[in-house]
Amino acid sequence: MIAVEGLGITRGAFNLSAITFAVPAGSYTILMGPSGAGKTLLLETIAGFYPPSGGTVTVGGVDVTLDPPEKRRIGFAYQDYSLFPHLTVEGNVSFGLRMAGVPSRQRGETVQGLLARFNILSLAGRYPGALSGGEKQRVALARALGTRPVVLLLDEPFAALDSDTRSSCIQEVKTLQQETGLTILQVSHARDEAYLLADQVLVMDKGVLLQSGRPSEVFSRPAHRTVASIAGFENVLEGTAEAAGDGTNHLIIGQGTLVADSAPKTGEKYFICIRAGDIALTREKTGKEGAGNWIDGQVVSVIATDLGSRLRVEGAFPLTVDVSRHLAPVPGFRNGDRVVAWIDPRDVHLIPVPALPGGEDR
Repeated sequence: MIAVEGLGITRGAFNLSAITFAVPAGSYTILMGPSGAGKTLLLETIAGFYPPSGGTVTVGGVDVTLDPPEKRRIGFAYQDYSLFPHLTVEGNVSFGLRMAGVPSRQRGETVQGLLARFNILSLAGRYPGALSGGEKQRVALARALGTRPVVLLLDEPFAALDSDTRSSCIQEVKTLQQETGLTILQVSHARDEAYLLADQVLVMDKGVLLQSGRPSEVFSRPAHRTVASIAGFENVLEGTAEAAGDGTNHLIIGQGTLVADSAPKTGEKYFICIRAGDIALTREKTGKEGAGNWIDGQVVSVIATDLGSRLRVEGAFPLTVDVSRHLAPVPGFRNGDRVVAWIDPRDVHLIPVPALPGGEDR
């Protein structure tokens, strides 16, 4: 339904570089990346707010690259809602229909139906200043859907909501998408939203698309350092593969070594990615975990979390370790404790370091 081919745009010193991807009809795609990656600019360019310097945008098989926003049949909702403060809820939702010249009676029926769908019919006469965050978000979605778009673009629609409201709004949007077959492209920073909503995930940084695929594929097999961080690999180290006496290759990281389940090439540099929750921490080497990686270290930081504790361990190389409250020893780990970390080679994910001038990562 959305096809972006070689799309480029320059805004000031920032460039989107030859972005290419497709969002199938009736699917839900989430666009992720660090702040400043160009996610919102990409959405705005697809919507027609900015003319691209190159490439094409196709919606429903029709090239809309040169069309103004009102002719693209694309709905857009920003993170800050961008509601008109001088218009009521009903006025905001009917605005696009009025601009499109929809007759008053038809406009009224459409608006009433949207307000009812999002459970904001009772708010029709209120102004945005009197609404909660969740109510504003529902109004923004209703307004975006008012012109019956074939594509909906959402820019972090749930980011400003409290946890309960966020959960209910996520479910509402997913139900809407499934019932209507609407094609949605959403910007998000949250992995849980990708797992709950997305058929496809796109990850970009510095104006470049880095990786795409199903959430489970992208998050379990990141192909880039930035993707690994977004995928929840709290430990991203850099090391070099070196031949060991047993015929395998070890990874040299600082003053320590690791073994990975994959087969790194001798002399090659890698980003070594390990999730904090995949590291077991004990007070001494027990041997019951079996063959694997044992790293001696000292606890230098302990932070309480919802699930237990997050520790920073300094040794041959630094590690961030999550310890579940159900598995932590009694008493728990404290600053200054000597510990041993165990890492299963199967939990060590390797990404080749690009061979670029100065070793810069892209």
